[in-house]
Formats: sequence, structure tokens, C-alpha cells
Amino acid sequence: MLEVKFKAVLVSKTLITDPTGENFVKLEFVEEREVPGPIITMQGPQSELMREVIPVVSQVIRSLTARGRMRYPRLVLYLSEDEWSKLPRKPDIGDEIEVVIRGKEYKVDVNI
Repeated sequence: MLEVKFKAVLVSKTLITDPTGENFVKLEFVEEREVPGPIITMQGPQSELMREVIPVVSQVIRSLTARGRMRYPRLVLYLSEDEWSKLPRKPDIGDEIEVVIRGKEYKVDVNI
């Protein structure tokens, strides 16, 4: 059976109310990935200068992002108050989960 897996980090946990007055817990998960370094190719006398400058530019780019990592939105999960209360362990901001999508019926397993 084929499956897709990825790890995600909880970055937002919000209590919201829908138009009918029912409360939901909205959980937003992101995947953190390394920022790729710049790719520059040059030939000629300027290439030596670029080889010296590129490490500095890479370091500056990494310092401008959160520890050299980018956040990509991956999953927004809405749980009713009843569903939320049934969770054996409630996730907190910063917790990492594994999301597994498998099967012909697209069953999603979220391991908290």
C-alpha cells in the first residue's frame, strides 16, 4: 500500500466559533525546511571573486531567516470541542507530529 508521510510542527492553536455558534479548535501545522544556498555559475576572472563572496551571501541569507529554515504551510486541522476533549494528549505550539496519508480512501493518520 502506498503512503505519503511528512513531519509538521504546530505553529498556531486558535479557538474559533462557526456561524452556528459551535466552537472549534483550529490547529495550523507547517513543515520546516533548510534554506537552499544560492546557485551562481560564472566563468572568467570574476568567478574567483564570486567563490569568495558566495559563502558570505549564504550566511547573510540564513541569518535573515529563522535559523536558516523556511516554513511551508502543510496542514490546517479543525477539531470540534468534543473531538479536542477526546485527544489523549493535546498538542502545544512547537510540537512535531507525523502525518500519514494512505490507502484508496485517503485515510489520514495524525500521530500526536
